[in-house]
Amino acid sequence: MKIVIALGGNALLREGEEPTYANQMSNLGRAARQIAAVARNPSNMLLITHGNGPQVGEELLRNEYARAKVPMLPMHILNAETQASIGSMITSVLSGEFRKMGIRRNVATVLTHSVVDAADPAFRHPTKPVGPFYTRAQLAAELKRRHFSYVEERGMFRRVVPSPVPASVLEIPSITAMLSAGTVVIASGGGGIPVIAKGASYQGVNAVIDKDRTAQLMANAVKADTMAILTDVDGLYSEYPKRKSIIKHISMAELERMLPSLEEGTMRPKAEACVRFIRRGGSSAFIGNLSQVSRILASRAGTLITR
Repeated sequence: MKIVIALGGNALLREGEEPTYANQMSNLGRAARQIAAVARNPSNMLLITHGNGPQVGEELLRNEYARAKVPMLPMHILNAETQASIGSMITSVLSGEFRKMGIRRNVATVLTHSVVDAADPAFRHPTKPVGPFYTRAQLAAELKRRHFSYVEERGMFRRVVPSPVPASVLEIPSITAMLSAGTVVIASGGGGIPVIAKGASYQGVNAVIDKDRTAQLMANAVKADTMAILTDVDGLYSEYPKRKSIIKHISMAELERMLPSLEEGTMRPKAEACVRFIRRGGSSAFIGNLSQVSRILASRAGTLITR
């Protein structure tokens, strides 16, 4: 079975944790054990993607603080840096887990580019949160240094950047070949490096693409059987955010009708990605907790979405 696993931010950092290398490696170790249990079955072809919102925001801050000494890098290059660094961490911990379990499979990170439309309205209306949360006083201090767009989230403030819709992923042929060879592939971290077509070549643009949207795009492009979007909640709730009862199984059409009631910045993008994946040929999709990967893929946990 060909499976796409989209790791949420809790795979690297839990709420309230310091964004240290040690904390991220510890969290990835827990995720790796879950993924290795799925990879133990040699018939499972695995494509893994992940977020990078906090990490790319921190790299942006580092660049701004150091700009008096070294030139700043554009956002798309910061995306490339974090895609590579997080991919390296996942590769290390997952390869180590494979050795412990006697799994003879290669793991490879593919630096991935997502093609977007230069005319996408997202470039005029930034909406994607990146980086740390600020108090009102901290935001005022940051805005004195450099102006940027921001949104308020639960009494705190966060920078926002454009989030255009990805149209294609340049490395799909290579990813498909690697999956067929049995390699566990890590790709399109943070939604991929955003580029636009410029004549016969491609040019990077300053944006951050929604990782769930790119996960869906890749899942359909490689003809995946199923896609699992893993986060820190146990699935879709019938009365979210009250979390009274888990929806164990829902049809694509029923989920689509639920979309307006879901939170824009959290559950809605995940649900939308599942709807698009199934509409475009996928057999099933899941939303669930990272700690229950094996049970989710066996339909014993999380929320199952089917046609």
